[in-house]
Amino acid sequence: MIHMAAELSSIAEAVQPSATLSLKGEIGRIEKTYGVNIIDMTAGQPDIGPTPDVIEALMEGGKLHKYGPVPGETGLRALLAEIVKKETGARFEAGQIVLTVGAKGGIDVTMRAILDPGDAVAILAPFWVTYPEVVAINGGKPVSVDSTPDLRPDLARLEAAVRDNPTKAILYSSPSNPTGVVYTREELDGIAAIARKFDVWLIADEIYREFAFDGRTAPSLFSAEDLYAKAVLIDGPSKRFGMPGWRLGFVAARPDLANAISRLAGHTSNASRPIQAAVQVAYGSEQAKQATAKMVSRYQQNRDLVVEELNKLDGIKCPTPAGAFYCFPDVSGLYGRSYEFDGVTNKIENSTDFRNFLLRKANVATVEGGPFGMDSHMRLSLAISREDCVAALQNIKRAVGELVG
Repeated sequence: MIHMAAELSSIAEAVQPSATLSLKGEIGRIEKTYGVNIIDMTAGQPDIGPTPDVIEALMEGGKLHKYGPVPGETGLRALLAEIVKKETGARFEAGQIVLTVGAKGGIDVTMRAILDPGDAVAILAPFWVTYPEVVAINGGKPVSVDSTPDLRPDLARLEAAVRDNPTKAILYSSPSNPTGVVYTREELDGIAAIARKFDVWLIADEIYREFAFDGRTAPSLFSAEDLYAKAVLIDGPSKRFGMPGWRLGFVAARPDLANAISRLAGHTSNASRPIQAAVQVAYGSEQAKQATAKMVSRYQQNRDLVVEELNKLDGIKCPTPAGAFYCFPDVSGLYGRSYEFDGVTNKIENSTDFRNFLLRKANVATVEGGPFGMDSHMRLSLAISREDCVAALQNIKRAVGELVG
């Protein structure tokens, strides 16, 4: 008998598909099979694209067809250093900025640069679905740190997690995906104090920093008077300029880490030159700036409507997000109830069941909370048209009203 070795690595076998991306196929199947139109509230991306001047710059950038500098174009790195200083006060040199293939790619290459097998990363929950997977892919141990009941960072739990594990880094996002919670200055300083106490890296994903509601500004870790030396910024243009498909992000870090990231990128993948050319225009574009402001205003209006209407429904509690573009309601009050679909009685027992219920009975696509580290909740994107938002809420109200139990 011939014994065949496993063809795939244990890491590849263990990786779970992205919950926020894998729903697309199921949405298409439901629409085709049942002849319905699904209102998609799963999107982790703006519902508009780049402004015309930025598109024009991309076309012109197509002339940059030869290899460029691995860490990114010199002019764009210098500009990003200026942008970070203007928005947060932090002083990074251009050489401390590395362009990456999306902010996701920035997190991945940062983990490659800092993790040895078995190193733990404390991840503040609820978290973006990619965080634990990217830690595991790079040989690390993801350690979920539960939030307070109102979805805020629990510093006591964080300190315990860092202390009780072989921790190499802390990872979080603010404004938060999926909750829309914006960490306060005091919370950020508290997280930094824990990182400093245990001498671990502190990775701050601030990709949603421009999306703060009610006329407020989202506090940045990098605005601290005494910035922690091992703080790492993950950011990029994808959300603010409506260009997630262009796959560009950046990392800002102390020189040794930035250089290590650049060395790794030199043997894997680095950012597209035409896209960098267009992004350099976007950061200086008044059109793009106005488009971002309009997005924030529209998404705030959607937020107000979603929070108001969901909180009218028995069994659902929806906190008011202060930023990003998501609502993260607690739907566990509806667990245990049932509905009929295709002649079968289905009981809702977890967030995946609730996702399927909304898809089948309300024709609304949302993302279950389980992959975000909180199975009692659901993530609803606010980055949709007003018309779709109104229709989705009407459908949800009707479907919830028909639940039995």
